[in-house]
Amino acid sequence: MSSVSMKGRTFSSKPSNEKKCTALDVAMTLPKRFQKPATYGKEVLTLKGPDMVRKLVVPGPEPNVHPIYFDKGEFCRLVKQSKVLTPSEKLKQQEAAESARRRLEKESTERKEKLNSFEKYRVKSVRLAELEADAERKAAHLLARARELQQESQDEVKSANRLIISTKCHAIRSAQMAEKQLIQKELIEEEQRLDKMMEQQRMIGLKEEEKRKEEEALKNQRYLKALLHQIQENETGRIHEAERKEEESRLMNEAAMQVQMEELQAYHNKLEEQAKTRQFLGQVNEQLKYFQDLEREEKRQAELKVQKFMADKAAREAALEEEHRKNRLAKELEIARLRAAQERMSDLKSQQDELKALRTQDEVEREWRRKEKEEAIKKAKEEQKLKQARQEQIEHRRSMQALEIAREKQQFERIIRSQQLEAERERLEQIKRQSGLEAYRTAILEQINEKERERIRERKLKFQEGDAVRAEEESRKRELQLTMKRKIEELRANKVPEAYIKEIERQLKLNEAT
Repeated sequence: MSSVSMKGRTFSSKPSNEKKCTALDVAMTLPKRFQKPATYGKEVLTLKGPDMVRKLVVPGPEPNVHPIYFDKGEFCRLVKQSKVLTPSEKLKQQEAAESARRRLEKESTERKEKLNSFEKYRVKSVRLAELEADAERKAAHLLARARELQQESQDEVKSANRLIISTKCHAIRSAQMAEKQLIQKELIEEEQRLDKMMEQQRMIGLKEEEKRKEEEALKNQRYLKALLHQIQENETGRIHEAERKEEESRLMNEAAMQVQMEELQAYHNKLEEQAKTRQFLGQVNEQLKYFQDLEREEKRQAELKVQKFMADKAAREAALEEEHRKNRLAKELEIARLRAAQERMSDLKSQQDELKALRTQDEVEREWRRKEKEEAIKKAKEEQKLKQARQEQIEHRRSMQALEIAREKQQFERIIRSQQLEAERERLEQIKRQSGLEAYRTAILEQINEKERERIRERKLKFQEGDAVRAEEESRKRELQLTMKRKIEELRANKVPEAYIKEIERQLKLNEAT
């Protein structure tokens, strides 16, 4: 088995049984917001021509873009960590892990019991034989490994290894480019899918917002309709009340007019009687004449009062209700002056009754206006309470959302910290394992080199003749050919493209040697 490490990614010739991780879930390159522009840290020259302006970037000694590559295990780990599990999936994962743990514990217990049962029936001779066989196998393995390392130290094998590594690099680079293109394509498709999902979520949100607005509009319409209905009922009540008051006022006016007409008729009858009396007393002395002149003056004053009464009546009908009441009071006072002294007391009482009725009506109207004002104030307070409750509900919802976001952020940071600690622990363990393997490799190589030097000394002493040397050279070449063919077969087993393998065989001249 051979392996090549390039920029943090390890490619092994041994087929991997791990689950294949596609690039659909995560990109192996940095996000665009973290990538620097092509002109970052470089000199830019501006060339102005007659029809255009060109900008040329002066190449620098260092590349501007530093791609990041992950090994397969790290890539799979990042893919798994990038997936957000639902509570049901987490529960299933925990149940699966628990069942796997119980299964492994059960298998471990069974193996221990089986090994313990074997220990009871094992005899010392069998143990010694197994130890010797194990020692022989280890010695044979070390010898084979020494021969392999010896062949690897040959110039021809080193050249072949360089050629194979170079070919592997080209193949890996081609695979990386193809994989990068595939990742880029899948990333674009994933971005399109996410954009589509976000657009769908946005449309759903818009529909929900429109539905909420429609419900709010319907609610406002119902509220406005109820308010208009209430206003209409209040207006109808006010109209009925005004009509009732108008009818009462009309009846009172008609009654007052009837009284005035009766009084006027009585006055005319009185004037007629006075005229008849003056006809019989026409020949009275100068004292009676004085009384006649006085009566004529009273008649003239009465006619003037009647004319004034008619004018006041027309003005009262055209004025407002309050003014009408005042004019009616003035009219009744004017009529009262025409009555006799004994009638003035009754007129004063009727005026007082009318004023009392007017005050009662004013008090009723003030009470009605007071109730209307209280209803309006109560309604405004209820609306203010509803607005305040709605605002408190909105603030509570916002605070709950903020708490949920903070809780999710804390959970995410806690997961990130645990992952960082786990990565650091794995890195330290890897360094520890690497240092142990390096020390073991150094010790093995030292032993192999020592044995190889001893073997070379023995071989120099043993093979002094030319035929033996030529035979050894031919054997060495055959072993080199076998080693190279074995490496070619390993490349085929690792599914390296056949074109690269043919090129290696052509350069190593394996077909000619065959």
